[in-house]
Amino acid sequence: MKIRLDISSEYREKEVIIRANKKDEEVAEILRNLQEIDTKLHNINGYLDNTVYSLSTQDILFFETNDRNVYAHTKDNAFLIHYRLYELEENLSDNFLRVSKSSILNVDEVKSLTQSVMGNLIQFRDSYKQIYVSRRFLKKLKLKLNQRKV
Repeated sequence: MKIRLDISSEYREKEVIIRANKKDEEVAEILRNLQEIDTKLHNINGYLDNTVYSLSTQDILFFETNDRNVYAHTKDNAFLIHYRLYELEENLSDNFLRVSKSSILNVDEVKSLTQSVMGNLIQFRDSYKQIYVSRRFLKKLKLKLNQRKV
């Protein structure tokens, strides 16, 4: 199998072309993987007062439940969203990780993980916001932090 990458500012959107002499299991698997990547959430509608905002998932620090509502936290605001945490967990990209029963965080935005007697505290880049990680998810978070791109 040959793989080629052609990057140019002339292209308006990403396009993947698969050339094969027949549709076999390998081609089918490549298609399934590409479709899975394409269905991941990239933008989410967030509600603040009476205004709807289109939020890029890259800008979201973490998702958190509070009184049966789910909020997407950015550096400055918390937006109400119309998803449940389990739906987000299934549909977000791999840089999001469940860290407690009530929260999912964006691993790429983590500034520090502080372990203490009080708990495991996450602080985010360029933000005063912080959340706790439950012991149940701590090992997986440490693994993910070690694997992330710096």
